[in-house]
Amino acid sequence: MKYIKLLIFSVAILLLAITGVTLLLPSHVRVSRAVNLYAGDDAVLNQVSDLAKWKNWYPGFDTLELKDTVVVNGSVTGATVKNVQLRVINRTDSLVTVLMKKGEQPVRNSWKLIRYAHSDSLTLQNYMEFDFKWYPWERFSGLLLDGSYGRIMEQGLRQLKEQAHK
Repeated sequence: MKYIKLLIFSVAILLLAITGVTLLLPSHVRVSRAVNLYAGDDAVLNQVSDLAKWKNWYPGFDTLELKDTVVVNGSVTGATVKNVQLRVINRTDSLVTVLMKKGEQPVRNSWKLIRYAHSDSLTLQNYMEFDFKWYPWERFSGLLLDGSYGRIMEQGLRQLKEQAHK
C-alpha cells in the first residue's frame, strides 16, 4: 500500500512539474518566412487574397476542392477545404490575412508586402500566428510548429515568386 501511495504522489508531482514548465512556454507563437521580389511584382497579393488562385502556388492545394465558397468582387474570400474554414479577414495593398479555423483555435496566416524606398526589390513576408491554451500538450506542440510549417511556407513563397515572374 505504501508503494502505491508513493507512486500516486510521484505521478502527481511529475504532472505538476510538467505543467509548471509548460506555463513558461509562450502561449502565442509566430512562424515567419520571407522572400525578395522585383519591385514590379506587387500584384502577388492578388494571388494570395483570392482563395481560388491558391491552387497555382500553395503546396498541396492544387488537388483540393473548395466548398461553401464566398465570392466578393470576383474573388473567392471564403471557403471550406478538408473541414478547414478559410476566410480573408484583412486585405490592403500591403497585407492579406486569412483566418484558418478547424476546431476551436483559429490560425491567422498573413502575407505582408514590404516596400523599400529607392530600391528595385520588395520583400514578401508570410507569417502564421498560433494561440495556445495553458494545456501542456498544446504548449509543447508550439515548439514543433517551425519545423512542420516552415518548409510549406518556404515552398509556397518560392512558388508565389515564380508565379510573379511569369
